Amino acid sequence: MSNKRLIFIPVSSPQGIGEYMRSLLLAQSLESECSNPLDIHFILNKHAVYAKSCPFDTTLLEHSPTKELDKVCRFITEYKPDVVIFDCAGRAAHMKAAKKVGAKVVFISQHAKKRAKGLKLNRINLIDSHWVVQPDYCIEPLSWAEKTKIDMFSLAMPQNVGPYIAFSSKQQTQQVLDSYKLDKKDYFIVSAGSGGHIFNGENCADIFFAAAEQVSAKTGLKGIVIFGPNYSKTLPKSSAVISLPSMNNSEFLSLLEQAKFALLGAGDTLLQAIAVKTPTVACAISKDQNDRLTSCESTGVVLKASFDKSDIVSKVNDLLLEPHFEELLNKYSQFETAQGYKVITQGVKKMLMEAK
Repeated sequence: MSNKRLIFIPVSSPQGIGEYMRSLLLAQSLESECSNPLDIHFILNKHAVYAKSCPFDTTLLEHSPTKELDKVCRFITEYKPDVVIFDCAGRAAHMKAAKKVGAKVVFISQHAKKRAKGLKLNRINLIDSHWVVQPDYCIEPLSWAEKTKIDMFSLAMPQNVGPYIAFSSKQQTQQVLDSYKLDKKDYFIVSAGSGGHIFNGENCADIFFAAAEQVSAKTGLKGIVIFGPNYSKTLPKSSAVISLPSMNNSEFLSLLEQAKFALLGAGDTLLQAIAVKTPTVACAISKDQNDRLTSCESTGVVLKASFDKSDIVSKVNDLLLEPHFEELLNKYSQFETAQGYKVITQGVKKMLMEAK
């Protein structure tokens, strides 16, 4: 019996990395959990910083796959996959090409605008599963018009599943702590995303680093700053802060879960922090993060800071004040553990099992 074939097509831009990391984690999880070998292929923009380091077979394009209509359709037709996973990417023509060769089509979205793309009328009968990697409290409900379209046409119902997170075991977490010579809750973790975000002419990672040094001096806690793979300058050195260029998803989650608190952008890592119950100060470092941060702030376990070093440090101080900090920790009992990993991984595994 021939191996089952999957194609992963994440949004692939020089700045963005979250969609690729989610697709990579899903691919690695499927590879380890499926009893039979899989043929896995990625289609990526060759200018993305991670493109040449992808551990799976990869087709590299001059632009984002969404802009490469003919090349992507041609590859899908020739490869004949069993499942194609579009993570915040994909045009209707790509999906039609996948359906034409008998593949199941998965669409993953992460905010209302991307979700709406999965509900366009040119997606009728094209998407088999539409998973939204946001918790219910973090995304606005479907509009009346969207619900009406779903009722009237054969459009896949978007399902909010929460962030896609593979939790580490206690043993794995302890190994990561030992490797960085850290003790549980004796440090804080900082990440401004991919490292390429610019705000008012300054690199966001630099502002976060400066704030981390000041926070470390005030609290006595060690700071761990992950600058991101798109950070192009030499990493700054500090006796109070450990500077790291990047970190794999498993290690990051282990450190995030055991940190005293986190300082983050309002991307996927913010949802991960809530899922692992780590109090967080967050800043919106891109336009698409404002609504998410506002929604997360309403949970009462995230403090919103403006993108200013003084305000960031002030909000961290507010976060750590007792009894406020202990009250924040107690609020986490209101949140269920994220189910995104289980729902998506099991859902794709079922599609592969059913494929002829």
